[in-house]
Amino acid sequence: MGHSINAVVGPIETLANIAATAGCPTPTELPFGLAIAPLGHEQIDKLTGLEISEIANGFKYLSPALERGLIAAADGGAFAYIETEYFGGIGSQAAAIFSDLLPPIRIADTEADAPAQPDSPINLALRSLEVSASPGQDEFDTVGLHRFRDLEALGLDEWGDD
Repeated sequence: MGHSINAVVGPIETLANIAATAGCPTPTELPFGLAIAPLGHEQIDKLTGLEISEIANGFKYLSPALERGLIAAADGGAFAYIETEYFGGIGSQAAAIFSDLLPPIRIADTEADAPAQPDSPINLALRSLEVSASPGQDEFDTVGLHRFRDLEALGLDEWGDD
């Protein structure tokens, strides 16, 4: 079974700001006062203003233009940008951590054997948002990200009417 998402995770208020700016569906609430909102092509285009810039190493969509758009939309709130691309337990994931205290921190893990490793990019990003793993789980599973295998599971139909 595959897992392919690109989304932002953060406090509900921050995600509401990003979702409104990007035209995302209503963010889905997660534990720890967090929410997740999907970023499809339309949302990325709105956030970047269609500016073409180089994609960050290890990422599929994250560029300086997207970072600027996300930071502006977040209005000072901390959040994480995440990407997964897995099929049959093989694939990659990447995350970027955004805070008003530090420049963005980008972490990519290409060709990993499983989506959930203790120090995987997404687990590290979730820890930065003060997520504590439940016993026997990692942060990814603790907040329920395993439930969202694609953008449609987050309320975004990438192939819908334009």
